[in-house]
Order: sequence, then structure tokens, then C-alpha cells
Amino acid sequence: MRILIAGGGRVGGFLAAKLVGEKHQVTVVERDRAVSDRLFEEVGALVVCGDAIDPQVLESAGIVGADVACAVLPRDADNLAFAMLVRARGGARTMVRMLDPSYRSAYLLAGVRDIIAEAEVVVAKMTTAIDFPQIAGSLPLAAGDAVLFELVIKPRALVAGRTVAQVRADPDFPKECVFIGFLDADGKIALPDGATGLRPGATAILVTRRDALPQAVEFLSREPVIQDPATQVIDALRKVDFLAPLDDAAIERIAQGIVVRTERSGEVLFRRGDPGETFYIVLSGEVTLEAEDRTLVEHVRPGGFFGEIALLTGQPRSTSAIVHRDAQLAEIGRDEFQEVVMANPTVAVGMSRILGQRLANSARPPAPRKRKLFGR
Repeated sequence: MRILIAGGGRVGGFLAAKLVGEKHQVTVVERDRAVSDRLFEEVGALVVCGDAIDPQVLESAGIVGADVACAVLPRDADNLAFAMLVRARGGARTMVRMLDPSYRSAYLLAGVRDIIAEAEVVVAKMTTAIDFPQIAGSLPLAAGDAVLFELVIKPRALVAGRTVAQVRADPDFPKECVFIGFLDADGKIALPDGATGLRPGATAILVTRRDALPQAVEFLSREPVIQDPATQVIDALRKVDFLAPLDDAAIERIAQGIVVRTERSGEVLFRRGDPGETFYIVLSGEVTLEAEDRTLVEHVRPGGFFGEIALLTGQPRSTSAIVHRDAQLAEIGRDEFQEVVMANPTVAVGMSRILGQRLANSARPPAPRKRKLFGR
């Protein structure tokens, strides 16, 4: 592509170097002889030394055959004059760097549609970086109403390992936010689809409405709350329905005998038929319970518990428990549990009532399937 740049200063020089590196045919018009010589030697662009708002200079620079004309002169009045000359002489697509926003209407009248407001871009990038330090980079779009931004997926982020479809389906993720790419450690970019995973360390590239940016950044940066293990275990115990009759002192005594275990995905905690000496509370991660034929019985997520019936009745396990996603588990043994319960006969009666209801519900056969009017 043939590109003409008016102005060889700092911005014009960087732009010329970038475009030459991308194998474009670049001509720079610069009035300063020293700057012209430096650009020719260091960048390798063709440089015409002269005034970019002189029609004859533009003719010699090849304005008639240019595909794109970029105005990065230090004054808006000069950029506007250059844009009008381009429109009159060639018809190339014109882009301008606007320093003073009051020139916007004049640029539009001159037929310029690609107007880069330098101050607006700098201010928007700086304010975004100040408000959202998690963002690796940003670019305002649609006059600042939208933002393109980059964000590194942290290893501890809750979204790490999830797919784009799973993130998009989460009600806490703003619908106005769209994934447009992922950048890996080698600098290679990949376009995502619903099955693309958010790998730790990868840089996600997204576009969102400006007003949805805080919600999007908070969601993508969210990490598990680090809580004191003892407090976390006590909080989890209070949510177990059949422990509701216990007072705070009894709950804390049970918590003292709890072992917190970390298990990796795929680990088998117990199999159907194993003796039941413990029950578990899921503090983080996920555990699946499976029947004898490996059909799924239940997903147990943080705050959920399992194995309590075998613990209290002494019966063998009725399901198998497999860690579905790396999990932290609170393990409660029979001895520690019965020591507290036996010391509180009144509490034991209340617990027996709740457990009786749970046992009755678990033993109740499933409702028969309704037959259709025709056929089985």
C-alpha cells in the first residue's frame, strides 16, 4: 500500500518506521532537512524535504497515486489544509491527528472520517490505567463510549480454566463485553470461540461498553477469598442442616477435630460399599457422587456436604465420591462427632429427628414415570 505521511516528527517518524516494517511503500514530507536525512537513514522511508501544505511538494511526493494520506503535523490548521489538498488532488483515504477538539467539525467538512484525537486518547488511556491497574492496555473506541482492553488471566482467578461460553453464560459477566482474542506468552494471537479456555497467564483481549468496564474487570480479576481455615470450617459447619441444634461451643469442639484436606481432580475419596467413618464438607472445588453404574447422583460444590448418613448409621457407602475439580475438604471423623453429640442428649434428639427425615427422603423410591397416552 502507498502511504503518504505529512510530518516527520516524533509521531510521524514512529508511524513511518512501523509501516516500513510492515512492507508498505512510505513517503514522508518533512520541511526540516536534518529530520528528513535522519528518517531516510534510520527508517528507510522515501523522504521529500518540503512543506506538506504546498501543492507542488505534494505532487512531487506522489499524492495522486497514494492510497492513504496521514496528517501528523504539529498544528491543526496545517493538518486541515493538507487534508483539503489531498481531497482536491488525489482522493486518498485521509487520516489526521487532531490536537484541538474544536477542529473536529472542520475536519468532517473536509471529508476526513479517520480523526484521532490525541488528547482524548491519552486521557482515556491514563484514566483507565489509573482506575483499573489490572488492565494491561486499553484503547477508547466510538468516541470513548466503548473500550478495547487487555487483561492477563491470573493463575488464582476464578475464571482461569473456564471456557468463553461458561464465562459469557455467567449472570455476573456483563453481556456488553465480548472476547475478541487471546495472546499467548509467545505473542501469538488466537481468535476465540465458545470452547476456548481462559488459560492462566494468557492475555485476553476484549471490547466492552465503557460503563460495563468496571464489572467486566472485577469479574475477570476475581480470586477466591482467603479465609482463616478454622473460621472457614466453623462457617461451613453452621450451614449443615443436621448440626443446626448444636450451640456455638459444640460446633467449635467439632471443628477442633476436623482435618482439612486438599485433593486433586480425579482423586477417589471413597467407593460404594466402603465403610463410612467420616463425612465431608466441600470448602472449595467440586466433588461428584456416582451410583454403582457410574451415573451421576449429585454435584457437591462449596458449602455442600456428603457422607453423613454412613457416618451416623455405620452402613457402607451407598455411592462413590470422586473429586471433579481440585477441592479443599473438611473431614469429620465418627469419634469426634459422637463425643459432642453424646454429651448433649437434648441436642441428640433434635438431630435424630432431622436425620430421620433425611434418611426417609433418601430411602424413598423415585416417583414412577408417567406413561404417555400412546406407547410405553
